[in-house]
Amino acid sequence: MNKVSVLIVGGGASGMFCAIRLARFGISDVAIVERNDRLGRKLSATGNGQGNVTNENMSAAHYFSSTGSAAGVLQKFGKEQLLRALGDLGGLFGADKTGRVYPASRQASSVTDILRFALSEKSINVLTKTKVTDIVSKKDGFTVKTEQGDLLAECVVLACGGKASPHFGTDGSGYELTKKFGHTCTPLYPSLVQLKTEQTYIRGLKGIRSDCKISLHRFGKGEIFSRRGDVLFTDYGVSGDAIFSASAFARAGDELKIDFLPSFMRDIVLRILAEKMRKYPKMRAEDLLRCVVNSAVGRNILKYCSIPLDAPASEISPKLPQLVDALKGFSLKITGSAGFENAQVTKGGIPMTELDESLMSKKKEGLFLTGELVDIDGECGGYNLQWAFSSGAVAAEGIAKRLGYEI
Repeated sequence: MNKVSVLIVGGGASGMFCAIRLARFGISDVAIVERNDRLGRKLSATGNGQGNVTNENMSAAHYFSSTGSAAGVLQKFGKEQLLRALGDLGGLFGADKTGRVYPASRQASSVTDILRFALSEKSINVLTKTKVTDIVSKKDGFTVKTEQGDLLAECVVLACGGKASPHFGTDGSGYELTKKFGHTCTPLYPSLVQLKTEQTYIRGLKGIRSDCKISLHRFGKGEIFSRRGDVLFTDYGVSGDAIFSASAFARAGDELKIDFLPSFMRDIVLRILAEKMRKYPKMRAEDLLRCVVNSAVGRNILKYCSIPLDAPASEISPKLPQLVDALKGFSLKITGSAGFENAQVTKGGIPMTELDESLMSKKKEGLFLTGELVDIDGECGGYNLQWAFSSGAVAAEGIAKRLGYEI
């Protein structure tokens, strides 16, 4: 094989699904080129290995882009279409209480397995351990250069991912492949990643998880992001769903504020603690916060407020407003993130304005871009995997129309 109708660069969720949808339209003369030794390595690790493929609360509001919107793609191929398609491939899926949709097996690898089986059944050519080094435009298509030789194709789909999690083979080389066709690239940042913070007031909190409301503040701009969700303290800073959502916007020097009591208004917390002080004036400061916040969190907040743990309640009454402010707005300076090496997603990419409604390049006809390569990233909770599948499906439909197949 040295010539195909469609060549897909990248055998992740987006690339595999694109090939399967192409076969559904009757286009089986398709090849996937994957640099790893097997398809779907990153997909098999998604959702902490449980395969969070989408979310019951799917909408474009859960996606971010500086150059466009995910709305058009999701309207063409959204949650319902995805679950129907995966069901047709033999999968059984259901949502948990938060709306995250998983395979009934709770194994991400099983999602990869049904996709691999479908590719085999549809006789899709798969070339693993094959790295694309260049793509050259021809009058009737493309010459795709690999370390194993050249391949010819009428259409090319770049589904090779971003820069996040390079141990899965996503080293950002896809951005370079697009630039020779005249594409630009927005600034790239690691997203859905742990944040590093100053350590002084979180020592001893490693492993503690709390339901909090967090907000990001930047000098000269004020609050730039807020979210409620889990915050997990680590030996280098913070992690958890709320932090992952904030990470795409966080920069070194920003201030992270944590509200440990998001279900209670400040005046209610102030009143409850004041009443506790009045009833028990000899109560130690450490005991004052028991059954209010986690005990270790309480000790660190007292340290944050310069209140001795054994100080009697009667003596710390003047500091009560400061203590409540700390419970509702514990502040940490962000020093950085855990980087692309630990990120789940890349924020930024090829601008949506440089692609048409089928995700075909406006710079070069027949070249399609999908998945993480595009300037679309989603919140934590299955949104990014939905984008990978949706963009692959929309590109497949665009290719089918371009090649004259009936949709």
